[in-house]
Amino acid sequence: MSVRESIDPASSLWAWLAFDLWFYRTQRGLSLAQTAMIVHVTRATVSNWEAGRLRPRDTYLKCLDQAWNTGGHFERLHMFACGGHDPDWFKQYLQYEAAADVIKMYHGKTVPALAQTKAYAEALLKAAGRVDEVEAEAKARMKRQEVLRRKQPPYLWILIDQEVLDNVVGGRDVMAEQLRYLIELSDTDRVCIRVVPRTSGWHPGHDGHFQVMTINGRDVSYAVAQVAGRLIEAGDESALLEVRFDQIGALALPRPGSQELMDQTLRKYE
Repeated sequence: MSVRESIDPASSLWAWLAFDLWFYRTQRGLSLAQTAMIVHVTRATVSNWEAGRLRPRDTYLKCLDQAWNTGGHFERLHMFACGGHDPDWFKQYLQYEAAADVIKMYHGKTVPALAQTKAYAEALLKAAGRVDEVEAEAKARMKRQEVLRRKQPPYLWILIDQEVLDNVVGGRDVMAEQLRYLIELSDTDRVCIRVVPRTSGWHPGHDGHFQVMTINGRDVSYAVAQVAGRLIEAGDESALLEVRFDQIGALALPRPGSQELMDQTLRKYE
């Protein structure tokens, strides 16, 4: 069974979209290459759309709607898929993260996964009651950090609340190691870590942490939820998160001041 054939259109809106792209194409007797010519992409791109490995932009789907006279079927399906919950969202998120040119993230309670030490990640998972997942998940997080060691790594901009530094995870030794790593990471060329001091008071990030990624000129966002996160592929919501990141950044200490605060906090743990 091929990857495309394994897709269950009832499992999610994105799976339904992938299935319908295959169904509508084959009903018209078109090859992958012929469909690719309609939207000016490669044959492999269309194949990846139908296999669910790649999510098409709305502009491509508008072209297919016009060419196939669907009455806007694919554009509407894409709109609802972007706004709805996708049970496979994290798999897609990891693909975006690995390919991102720019990653902007705000975290108010804990160090984000891309900047965690293994010991901090393990302690965090244990505290969350995910005991059975600790080894595998911590290893997966370390694997994700390989994106920062690419030949051309992404620009990583991190905003964290001062509470992240003071919130003890795993004990003093674990926190000391974690803060040393944050300071080391913030000294690298393509990483900027800034701290929002407690004196700043309330800000838009208190609604929950979020991330905005740029992949080949396209912005994709992630917003946290209590049980599961949500990918925001396009539209006003993604633009709003960009604005919120800037609003929080306006309250953060500059880079040198942030490093000084991290260093001061580190000395408390040593």
